[in-house]
Amino acid sequence: MKFRMRASDYSRDTSSEEDFQIKYRQMLETSKTEKGDNFITRSASSGYWLSALIPLAFASAFSSSLFATHQPQCDLPQTYNLLTVLAVGMFLESLCFFIYLNKKTENWHRSWKIILALIPIPLTTCMVRFIALTTWPYAWCLSTVVIFIYQTVYVKILLGFPSTFTFGEACILVQSLILFLLNTFIKLCDIIFKGQTVITRDFDKLNLIVMTTLLWLSVICLLLSICSWLRHAFCVYGLISALAISATCLPLANASLPIIIVWKFMFKDIMRLYITLFYAVLSCAAVCAVAWQLRRGQMASTSVRKIFHVLLVLVYMPGILYQCTLLYVAIGAALALMVIIEVLRLLCIPPLGEVLRNAFKCFADEKDSGVIALTPFCLLIGCSLPLWLKPCPCVITNTQFNIQLLPLMAGVLTIGFGDTAASIFGSKYGRIKWRNGSRTLEGSLAYIVATFIPILILNALSFISLSVVQWLVVAVAVIVSALVEAHTDQIDNLVLPLIFYSVVNFIG
Repeated sequence: MKFRMRASDYSRDTSSEEDFQIKYRQMLETSKTEKGDNFITRSASSGYWLSALIPLAFASAFSSSLFATHQPQCDLPQTYNLLTVLAVGMFLESLCFFIYLNKKTENWHRSWKIILALIPIPLTTCMVRFIALTTWPYAWCLSTVVIFIYQTVYVKILLGFPSTFTFGEACILVQSLILFLLNTFIKLCDIIFKGQTVITRDFDKLNLIVMTTLLWLSVICLLLSICSWLRHAFCVYGLISALAISATCLPLANASLPIIIVWKFMFKDIMRLYITLFYAVLSCAAVCAVAWQLRRGQMASTSVRKIFHVLLVLVYMPGILYQCTLLYVAIGAALALMVIIEVLRLLCIPPLGEVLRNAFKCFADEKDSGVIALTPFCLLIGCSLPLWLKPCPCVITNTQFNIQLLPLMAGVLTIGFGDTAASIFGSKYGRIKWRNGSRTLEGSLAYIVATFIPILILNALSFISLSVVQWLVVAVAVIVSALVEAHTDQIDNLVLPLIFYSVVNFIG
């Protein structure tokens, strides 16, 4: 609780600690009155259905990998079916938790509460045993630990960051975090205990470096949340320096130093250097856009915020088409950098803390109602989730006429093209509003057109080749995601890529 109060001092709606505490107590009383619980969610619908999106995405990728004939040199990772089953288990746990929240628990007998809480564990154990083909003890232990950690972290996140997430948005982020940590732990255990030290592909080496770096960063965030004495400038910069040293100079799997691996990788291909230089230019453009908005001293409009959507299109499209491994590493580095920046902002660590707080005030929208700068994180995560969820993404991109490029581009197509067009065109020219919403029919049509155009261009340039049936599947994915964009009040940067990805996976 102490960390929650301390971190929330830096909310943009608060001028002093005393004012915040008064406001927080009022919000807490309101939440108790309306919900009967201590959870203060973002001002939107609960979004319970979002808890099924990550399991659905895993299941669609799993089924696509099993039955597709367009993925040469790409074997399904042994852990993928295990992660898929555990994602379903976390969904079952969320479902039981939501039932518990919405039931009048005073009318329930204690035994029913216990049964409801324990239902996901035996079901997940059975799935792990028969689908992942493990032993019963291993299946039971893993299912129990994963579900217990998931539920604990989920509740801590909702309580620790009031007014930041809806129930469904928190599900997506916590499920993704747990699955990432589990996958990293399994890979490191294979290296340390099973002696799998021979890693030949560049992607595997760099992926291991990125995963280990993000794992250490997660440990740092955990330490900062637990130990209040670490939240000082000297300690924070010391931890960041230790992270940088370990990420660049700590060898993994009997390989060279990470910095040497990255250096050799960068200079293997001249195109890689050109794209890296292009990324650097785009990064400078993003910094200049923020500085320009800060000098204006005004809240950024929707059109200004959509500049970052355009920049992401320019980052992801050439990366996916030509330098997937480079893009994969750049995404990991960008995520780590954003987490570090957010820590500096939340703790107001000089000399950047105050500048970052001002930048947050300028670019925050109505969905950034809590402590965390949620929108930029969701923008990056939404575009990156298809690459993280797809088995062998950078093998797929090396195949000519590969229809599996479309699932990898789910984030770029829906957020970079569709959502940007819907927002700009709908706000300027929209007249016919959807029932019970503020979105317009014109904006939805702009979404559909803007999403189809790059797909048509990719087909014309022979990056993909679709049959009539596959075009129908793509049309369904575009229309469904457009309708969700028009009607949902959840963060569409998270929702739209997962929906499009799950549907388009079936064209394989």
